[in-house]
Amino acid sequence: MTEHMRPDEAAQALAHVRATQQQVIDVATIPVWFWWTIGPLMVIFAAAIESGNSTVIGIGVAVFVLGLSVSVFWVVRRALRVQVRNDLLGFRGAGLIVGFVLGTVWVSIAAIFGLQAAGVSHPAIWGNAIAAVTLGFGGPWLGRRLRRIMIKRTESRR
Repeated sequence: MTEHMRPDEAAQALAHVRATQQQVIDVATIPVWFWWTIGPLMVIFAAAIESGNSTVIGIGVAVFVLGLSVSVFWVVRRALRVQVRNDLLGFRGAGLIVGFVLGTVWVSIAAIFGLQAAGVSHPAIWGNAIAAVTLGFGGPWLGRRLRRIMIKRTESRR
């Protein structure tokens, strides 16, 4: 026996589906604090290495590994609550992610070599500081762009 759904029930079910999709997108988006945490950790790591002191290097590496591990764990743990479809980002979203990563690495390396060539002391610290700011502002920008892509892709399937 087939039951027919009333229009108000169908509208309510559709609203529930849309709310669930929005929750998935919200959880899948990397929080802003993550980007502003990773950047300073990179600077701490570079400063520790450039110090040349084995004790400082050991502490800096430990702080970096612990901070990065806790941050990534927190984001991944949150994201595991939902299952994101593989095609939610699409080619454009994947391209944005790859472009952002490569762009950030390129900016950092170019800055480090440029500062080193200019004779600036501690070029790795300054280059990583530039990368940290790039992550701090660029990461949330990337998140907003990816969020728009995911929303647009879910709406186009309706």
